[in-house]
Amino acid sequence: MKLRLLDCLKATLILLITLAPFGCGKPPMQTVTGTVQLDGKPVQHCKVGFFPDVTEFNPERHGFGFGVTDAAGKFEIQHPQGEKGIWSGDYKVTFTLWVDSKGQPLPMETKPSEVEGGVRNLFPEKYEAPSSTPQTASVGSGTNEFQFSVQSAQ
Repeated sequence: MKLRLLDCLKATLILLITLAPFGCGKPPMQTVTGTVQLDGKPVQHCKVGFFPDVTEFNPERHGFGFGVTDAAGKFEIQHPQGEKGIWSGDYKVTFTLWVDSKGQPLPMETKPSEVEGGVRNLFPEKYEAPSSTPQTASVGSGTNEFQFSVQSAQ
C-alpha cells in the first residue's frame, strides 16, 4: 500500500513539473512608446498613464503602467513593478503635468496636495483620471507607438 501511495505521489509531482510551464502565468509585456504634445509642442515632464478600459479591474488580467516624457515629448510605459511595457488590451490614457505657482514642474515623487502656494495641471482636468479622459489606446502584441496631441484649456 505504501509503495502504491509513493508511486501516486511521484506521478503527481512529475505531472506538476511537466505542466508548470503551461500554467496560468501572467501574459507577456508589450512595448509601449510614444510622444505627447500640448498645444502642438512636445511637452517635458508629463506623466502618461495607461489604465485598463474595463468595467471591473482584475489585477491578474489587467495591467497598467506609467511613463514620463523627455524634452522631445517621448515616453516609454513601465509597469509599476519595474518591468518595461504593459499587457495587451484597451486602455484609457491620462496626462498630468503639475507645476507650482512659479510654473516649475513638480518632482515626480511630490504629491500636488502637499505643495505650498498651490499647483495646477497644464493639461485640461478631464485628462487627469481614467474615468474622465477621452483618450484611449489599444495595445497589441509587439511594439506599440502612439502620438498624442492635446489642446490646453485656455
